[in-house]
Amino acid sequence: MRALAVDTVNHRSRVIEVPRPVPGPGRILVQIAVSAVNEMDVQVRAGGWASQVKGFRRAGPVLTGFEFVGTARTDGARIRAGQRVIGYCHVLNGPRVHAEFACVDERDMVAIPDTLGDEAAAALVVMGLTAIEVLERIRPLTPGQRCLVIGAAGGVGAYAVQLAASRGARVTAICSAVNADWVGMQGATEVRPYETEPRYRKGDRFDLILDAPAKSSFAEASPYLSRDGTFVSSNPTHDLGAFVRAAFGRKRAGWLMMLRTDPAKLARLVALYEAGVLKPVIDSVFDVSNADAAFERFETRAKQGRVLLRL
Repeated sequence: MRALAVDTVNHRSRVIEVPRPVPGPGRILVQIAVSAVNEMDVQVRAGGWASQVKGFRRAGPVLTGFEFVGTARTDGARIRAGQRVIGYCHVLNGPRVHAEFACVDERDMVAIPDTLGDEAAAALVVMGLTAIEVLERIRPLTPGQRCLVIGAAGGVGAYAVQLAASRGARVTAICSAVNADWVGMQGATEVRPYETEPRYRKGDRFDLILDAPAKSSFAEASPYLSRDGTFVSSNPTHDLGAFVRAAFGRKRAGWLMMLRTDPAKLARLVALYEAGVLKPVIDSVFDVSNADAAFERFETRAKQGRVLLRL
């Protein structure tokens, strides 16, 4: 089978031929159709996540990819061979899926309807699940409440804008000027281009500030939160002390990374898609043979939504 091998020294990738994996107990062999590029994938390619990479190498040459849409090729307790599935492998421990086949824990996948196409499904998985985690668990919003989304043209940001707007929240979005109109179409009430406007203004009071690219900090955001507002970042290490202090105050702080999903959460993702609440945002699709271009596109500020790899 074809698989993507990443050179973490020279920061390049290449397609290689490797044996098809054999599933063990509790795992299902999945033929991967489409995956996506994520920040962790880019960091691994650049030489990061050394301890995780060491563990992945013991399982084979595939070091990137942890979300997918594909077809089950073996039976499980819930999943049957031939069913189309989406899945999200454990971020730190699970198999990597930038390959034609992968053996995935059945707990990390769910069958999907034919109405959800491959590319749309792959675009939704991790970023859609993360937006749901923020807006439905960490800080649910009610009509009229205010939300600030930093990085609103990325996957998490765009889905957060969509979900917050569907709940009747007033959404202020931070993104590049080139993406302002597109982000407005996702449901933002106001768009502030980061090239020309500050992310925070005097008088701002937000019930939720979601910092998807970790450009801000709880300390910086706190004056602009409502009395019981919440700040959520993809990287709390920028301001660990403030995260600790937030545990003892009315203003709260959270971290948006999901290490693992489950069938119920994946089913909720599909339900929100079928209800028209979450609309897949796809920037571009690359064949795995052109993976370097996909990684480079992921890192550009002009992208709108997800960068996908077709396996």
